[in-house]
Amino acid sequence: MNKILEKYLYRVPEAYYEYNGKQYMQSVHGKSYIRYNKAKEQAGYATVDVDMIIKHIKEFLNEIGISTIDNPIFNPQKLDYSRIKSEFDLEDERDLVWIKFTKDGYVGVVATSNDVNFDIPQSSHEYDRKHNVYNPYSKSYEETWLHNSSGILIHKLGKEWNRDFVLIFPLKNIPKGYKRADIEEAVGNLLIEKRVPILDYYSHLY
Repeated sequence: MNKILEKYLYRVPEAYYEYNGKQYMQSVHGKSYIRYNKAKEQAGYATVDVDMIIKHIKEFLNEIGISTIDNPIFNPQKLDYSRIKSEFDLEDERDLVWIKFTKDGYVGVVATSNDVNFDIPQSSHEYDRKHNVYNPYSKSYEETWLHNSSGILIHKLGKEWNRDFVLIFPLKNIPKGYKRADIEEAVGNLLIEKRVPILDYYSHLY
């Protein structure tokens, strides 16, 4: 057991709701406003400098035994996940934690995997729209939301993504018994404890 990592592995109760005895994630769709209200609350706090955010995360990753990058600032237009996997000797090119920001300096979301994006709706009419996406693993088309949660929340708040950079932390040597999703959850909770506002506040828990 990694005691330092375990300290930040916990679920926030209000991130979920129960229905018919089952637990579900809070939604950004329909008449659900829990995540939007939390985003508005977070947008009322002062932003934290990117360099300080990097410092917090690098110190944490080093403490739990993960070798990562000196400078995690990447140009999103030039991302090459295969190269990152090779350069940092990752077991899987999805072994990344990444963070994107709004133009006014807020952390939009803490995420994992090889899917950096700046998705955002064109209008509120698209919030609840779905489309079919091909899943190469199941080899079939699946119906899913047209836009992701962070994009919808950013649009609702009247903000825009900063497309000039993204933070990417390659996760080499993930501690035995843990997954990249655990590191994502821990990093998100760490930043919250460090009083870093996160607009898509619950996303790292799902």
